[in-house]
Amino acid sequence: MVRPSAVAWGWRWCDFRVTCAEARFSVSFNRLGFPPGFGLSFTLPRLVAAQQAGLLFYPGRRIGGEEALRVGLADVLVEQAQVRAKALKLVAEIATSSPIAVQSTRATLRAGFVDQFRLAVARESIEQNAHFETDDFQEGVKAMAERRAPGFQGR
Repeated sequence: MVRPSAVAWGWRWCDFRVTCAEARFSVSFNRLGFPPGFGLSFTLPRLVAAQQAGLLFYPGRRIGGEEALRVGLADVLVEQAQVRAKALKLVAEIATSSPIAVQSTRATLRAGFVDQFRLAVARESIEQNAHFETDDFQEGVKAMAERRAPGFQGR
């Protein structure tokens, strides 16, 4: 039986990602005319490596579940109807371990993470605020609303 605290822990922190082939992932900030936010410039390269993060960030590429698994964005690929069940099974598997040992291991794996994440978010905020004043940002938002390719001018 899965302990509720273990289930909540597994979902809340998203340490592992279960997906299906039909899922779609993208980071379309650049296609809107501004750089990434939400700490993604820090977290994504640590998850999929800098080269793959660039391939996702720069063109705002959209990828499916199979490619997400290949690049490391997802950990498990299952049929769409099995995503929730597989996630719960993974959480149940983790819950068989000592909670204090799992928490300690997680803390060790993520040592310094929060401080570095905060620095990245501060940097992203500065960059985004500067870009919100650009013609490219206005064009990116307008193009997205009109469902067309943006015509960026680099200003």
